[in-house]
Amino acid sequence: MEKILIIGGGISGLTTAYWLDKKGLDVTVIEKENRGGGSIRTEKDSGYLIECGPNSTLDTFVEIDDLCKDLGIFKDKIDASDNAKNRYVVRDGRLRPLPTGPLQFITTDLWSIQGKLRLMCEPFIKKYNGSSDETIAQFVVRRTGQEFLDYAIDPFVTGVFAGDPSRLSLKSCFPKMYSLEQDYGGLLKGGIFGKRKKTEPKRKMKLISFVNGLQTIPDTISKILGDRFIKGSSVTSLRMDRDNRFEVTCQDVKYKEVFRCDKVIFATPAWVTAGIVQPLSETLAAALKQIEYVPVVIIFTGYGRKKIKHPLDGFGFLIPSKESKKTGYNILGSIWSSTVFPGRAGAGNVAFTNILGGGRKPDILKYDDKELLDMTLMDLNAILGINEQPDFIRIIRQPMAIPQYTIGHQDRIDVIKRELAKIKAFTSQEIILTEFQ
Repeated sequence: MEKILIIGGGISGLTTAYWLDKKGLDVTVIEKENRGGGSIRTEKDSGYLIECGPNSTLDTFVEIDDLCKDLGIFKDKIDASDNAKNRYVVRDGRLRPLPTGPLQFITTDLWSIQGKLRLMCEPFIKKYNGSSDETIAQFVVRRTGQEFLDYAIDPFVTGVFAGDPSRLSLKSCFPKMYSLEQDYGGLLKGGIFGKRKKTEPKRKMKLISFVNGLQTIPDTISKILGDRFIKGSSVTSLRMDRDNRFEVTCQDVKYKEVFRCDKVIFATPAWVTAGIVQPLSETLAAALKQIEYVPVVIIFTGYGRKKIKHPLDGFGFLIPSKESKKTGYNILGSIWSSTVFPGRAGAGNVAFTNILGGGRKPDILKYDDKELLDMTLMDLNAILGINEQPDFIRIIRQPMAIPQYTIGHQDRIDVIKRELAKIKAFTSQEIILTEFQ
């Protein structure tokens, strides 16, 4: 039986290992940290449940339900509250809900009349036929206008990538949006005609988590894998042995161990992967190193509910970059965690997950904890009128938090695929990357 080694015990590595193991394959996972899950980390303290990375996931595919059922955690899965349906965007210092239907679109003051009229011209805009990679900002301005970019897409991109839409590639970040224009000539046309082509039953997209947080999934898989999940061990070298198999050397605090395997699957960030594969291909390593990451700082704050005047009737809010430049806001946005899911704050309390940094403030890590907290509280006061000190604070720094699929990303992926194909042809074995594709 072929032996498969997965490097990286985050959610990608663990779920890949789980399904391969279910198929009866000989699989081992190596993880440098003393826990699985990677950026997914849930902590509990003083009645609060703190997500130190992602706060939720989308229940888009039936495979997610299948996995939860298979793991025995389906009963612990929870949907986002109906009270969290509103998404707010800051404009001129005030929270304005994103419209969710035609009537709200007509009545909203998030966009001006001119901005709405420009958006309604979208079906009449010709599709892009250029050969160069288009940024998200270029695409949105061309099809829907500047105002829609400023007060819809820019904050949305901030929420997903913590990135700058003027630097990110549309084709790489939002391939479905790119395809709608290429296949149907526009977004509205694609939305209409694309639905007609679909034959599978429509699945409602839901935001989900678990009673004890997102770490439920990696914790459960780690336990099932047992001793096939090796934690606290770092890969120090990768080479080919005399039998033309991969020889992977790992080192923990006490011991060095060598694994010999037929296939290697990388489920690690690009810069980590680059350092390991460099002996096999300088070109592959160079392409991986070109994938940028931005830092993120999470300031989790807890308050007694009586201290907060706002009804907190939504998911939270995002701040467009235009508003940050104009007003000097520091945070990218705030998730109202205790509104979104139950059990995120003790009785009589509320919780906020506030986010700073990203492409908008890449030097965020230079600030000390007091400075970061002061920035956050100043913005919460200005936007929500919170002038009280929080009862609970947790600061989480993520130096390399989110990859940025900047212009030329697909070219880098093409180079990576070509180099992987060369390695496979040379060794008769296989290296697989689970990320950035």
